[in-house]
Amino acid sequence: MYKYLFVGCFLFSLLGVAAQEMNPSAPSLPDSKPLELRNIQSDSLSSPKDSIPSKNRFVALEEKEVEVIDSATIDMYLIERWKNPTQIIDTTLTIQKEYRNNFLRRDYFELLPFVNMGHAFNRLGYDFSTRNSSPQIGAKSKHYGYLDTEQIKYYHVPTPITELFFKSTMEQGQLSDAVISFNTSPAFNMAIAYRGMRSLGKYINQRSAAEALRISFNYKSDNKRYFAKFHYVSQSIDNQENGGLNAENETLFTTGDPDFIERSVLDVRLENAESFLKGKRSFLAHEYALVTSETGTTQWKLNHEFVNESKRYTYQDNTSSEYFGPRVYNISIDDKTRWAILKHRVGTTLSNATLGKLAAGITYSQIDYFFEPPEGIPEEIFPLALDVNQSFLDVNYDFNWKGFSFTGFFNKTITGEQLSDEISLVGSIRLKKGLSFNAKAAFINRSPDMNFVRYRSNYLYYNWYNESLSNEKITHLSANLSHPKWGALSAQLQKLDHYTFYNQLTLLPDPETQITPDLMLMQVVQASQPITYFKLRYDAHYSLGKFALTTSAQYQRVQSDEITSEDQRLQIINVPEWNLRSTLSFSSDVFNKAMYLQVGVTGQYFSAFYADAYNPLLGDFMRQDHTLVGDYPRLDVFVNARIQRTRIYLKYEHANATLTGYNYFSAPSYPYRDALLRLGLVWNFFE
Repeated sequence: MYKYLFVGCFLFSLLGVAAQEMNPSAPSLPDSKPLELRNIQSDSLSSPKDSIPSKNRFVALEEKEVEVIDSATIDMYLIERWKNPTQIIDTTLTIQKEYRNNFLRRDYFELLPFVNMGHAFNRLGYDFSTRNSSPQIGAKSKHYGYLDTEQIKYYHVPTPITELFFKSTMEQGQLSDAVISFNTSPAFNMAIAYRGMRSLGKYINQRSAAEALRISFNYKSDNKRYFAKFHYVSQSIDNQENGGLNAENETLFTTGDPDFIERSVLDVRLENAESFLKGKRSFLAHEYALVTSETGTTQWKLNHEFVNESKRYTYQDNTSSEYFGPRVYNISIDDKTRWAILKHRVGTTLSNATLGKLAAGITYSQIDYFFEPPEGIPEEIFPLALDVNQSFLDVNYDFNWKGFSFTGFFNKTITGEQLSDEISLVGSIRLKKGLSFNAKAAFINRSPDMNFVRYRSNYLYYNWYNESLSNEKITHLSANLSHPKWGALSAQLQKLDHYTFYNQLTLLPDPETQITPDLMLMQVVQASQPITYFKLRYDAHYSLGKFALTTSAQYQRVQSDEITSEDQRLQIINVPEWNLRSTLSFSSDVFNKAMYLQVGVTGQYFSAFYADAYNPLLGDFMRQDHTLVGDYPRLDVFVNARIQRTRIYLKYEHANATLTGYNYFSAPSYPYRDALLRLGLVWNFFE
C-alpha cells in the first residue's frame, strides 16, 4: 500500500509543474541550479583556468554572480578526476547534497545500508556494464567504501583550500574526512587527504572502522606541453562480523518486545569474527604534446599510465563456531586472500577542434591472486596461486559538434587466457528549450572474478577450483531523455550470458549434515540461460515558491528462459519491482540572508523481494529464496543550513521506525537501522 503514497507525490509534482508553467516568473530556489556545480570539458590532463582577477569584486559566470575570494574567483578552484569532467569546488546547499551526506558521499538510492555505518550494502538496482573489466579479488560488499582510481581527486587552486567533513555515527565513534590542497607554483598542485571512521554499532560484535590516506599531485608545465597526475592511496576497512540475529532473537526483534529495544541484548550468530580489507595503490598518468598548433586546436600527444595496486582480504574467528560448517583443521580461522595488479599503458592521442579526438594504446596487465595458509598446513592439491597476464589494444574516439557528441570505445584482449573485451558507443544531443537526449550501446566479454575461480578456507565447504568457468557476456542498451522542468526519464536493458553468482546450498554431499538457518553454505553457479534485466527510472525536481518536491521512481524486471513462473523465488537476480523516493522541502534565506535554511522530509519505499543474503566469510552476498525483505516505508526528517561556506546537516533517520512495525531488514537476519538523530558538517576554508 505504501507505493500508492509515493504515486500521490507524483501527482503533486505534476501540479507543481503546471504552476511553474502558469507563473514563469516565479523565483527559482538556489538548489535548482547550483552556482558552482558545472562541468568543464577538458580534453587533456591540463586545467582550463590560469588567470586571477586583480581586485576583490563579484564577476559574472554564466549570467550569475560569483564570489571573489582573496582576488581569486570561486570558478578558479577546480577538482579533477581521472577520465571525468572537471568541476568547480561546490559550496552550495542542495537536495542532492543532502542525499550525499553519508559515509560514501554519494546517493544511496540503489543501495540499502546495513545498520552500522561502514559495513555492507545490499543492492536495490544494478548496472552490470560498470564493473571493472579485469578479474578482481571479490569481497564486493567491502568495496563500496574502497576508493578506486576514478574517485581520487586532483586539485588546481590559486590559493590553499581546506575541506573538513564530519558525520556522527551510530555509537561511540565518528566519521571525519579532511582535505588540504595547495600549490607551490601555478604549475604544481598538491593535495593531502585523510578519512577516518569508527562506529561501535548497536548490536553485539558489530564495530566498524575505516581509514584512507590520499596524496595526489597535479602538474602542468609552463609551455603547456607536459601534464602529469599522480596519487598514492593506503586504505583499510575493518568490520566485526556477527552473522546477524539467530532465529530466536530475530523473532524477538520483529515482535517489538520492549525488553529488547536495547539491541545489545539480542544474541547473534558470531561473537568473535572479524574481516579486513586493506589496499595500497600508486598511480601515474602523464602525457607530452609532440606537436601543438599556436592556437592549441590541433595536438599530437604521447601518454603513459602506470598502476601498482595490492589488496588483502582476511577473515578471522578464534572461536569454535560452526556457522560455516565443519573445519578442515582444528585451528582458529585465519583465511587470507591476496590480489595484486601491475599495469602499464602506452598510447598516443591526436586531437583537432573540428575532427575530434582519436586515442589508441597498448596495455599490459599482470595479476597475482594467491592465499596464505596458516603455518603447519600441508600443501594442497589445488593451486594456491593464480596468475593472469593480459595485453590489450584500445581505441577511443570523441567528437563534438554544435550540441552533438559521440564517443566510441574499443578494447580487445591481444594475449592472455582471460578476456576483457568491450565495444561501446555513446551519443548525446542537446535539443531546443534545454531538452537533451543520450543513448549508449555496449558489448562486453569478461572473465569472472578470481574468487569464483579459486577459493581456499579452513572451512571444508569453502574450498573450490572452478577452472572451466565461461566468460560473462553483457549486452547493454540504455537511453536518457531530460528536460530542465520535467525531469529525466532513463531506460536500461541488459542481457547477461553466463552470469556468475553465489547461490545458497540446499543439499550437501554428506547426508548427515543438515541445512539449517544457523548454517550458511553456498556454491558458485553460472546461469545456463541468458538473463534479461530491465530498468526504467524517472528523476525530477519541481519547485513552487520556496517549496520543492524531489522525486525518484524506479521500476525493474528480471526475466530468464529458465523461469516459467512469476514466483520471485525462481529469480536469479533479485531486485525490488518498485523503488521510490520523494523529498518535500522548504528553503529560504533567514536572518537577513546570513543563513540559508533548508528543512524537509524524505520518504523511501521499495517493494518486497528476496534480497541477497550476506556472507561475512566471503565479504559478499549470495542469492537466497526463503526470506522476503522490504515493503516498509522509511521517513527521514532533516534540517540543513548554510552559513557562508559551512553546511550543517541535522537528520532524524527512520523517524517512523516505532510506528510502522519492526519488519525492517537490510538482508535476511540483519535488521535495518532504528530511529536515530545524526549530525553532519562540511566546512570549506579558502586562504
